[in-house]
Amino acid sequence: MDSGDPFPLIDVLCHHDVPFVVMGGHAVTFHGYLRATEDTEIIFRRSPAGESSLLAALSEVHACWIGDEIDPQTGIERTYPVTLDYIRQTHLMMLVTDFGFLDIFDYIPGFPETSLDDLFATAIPHGSHRFVSLAWLRKMKSAANRPRDQADLENLPGGEDRR
Repeated sequence: MDSGDPFPLIDVLCHHDVPFVVMGGHAVTFHGYLRATEDTEIIFRRSPAGESSLLAALSEVHACWIGDEIDPQTGIERTYPVTLDYIRQTHLMMLVTDFGFLDIFDYIPGFPETSLDDLFATAIPHGSHRFVSLAWLRKMKSAANRPRDQADLENLPGGEDRR
């Protein structure tokens, strides 16, 4: 399903009308600081229809969550296919897919009690993708305050969102 776009995983989510915005390293790059990232991170707006759409998209990309049990034959952690029950019960899904790692939050990292309304209202469309605003990205990076987040904050523009 790769249409030449650098984000085939995001394309699958869009194709299934999953309500989400892109955050993390892909949003950092979108806002002007090019850096490598090992995963795709999104914030998902939870609803019954959204959960069903998410399941369809995750099934298409063979998404699995990694368990704590070690497979005695391989010596690595066992993986389990994502189910609707898993989606309904999990607020942070850390998954492996055909297109790499995908982290799905149903809350704003660093601001778990804050409504998603402002974050979604200020998201910036770019083709079929939507990215968190620079203001929200900077807030999340400041709240996390890891070395990589500090570097992102130093290199991200300080002002206006990219439009």
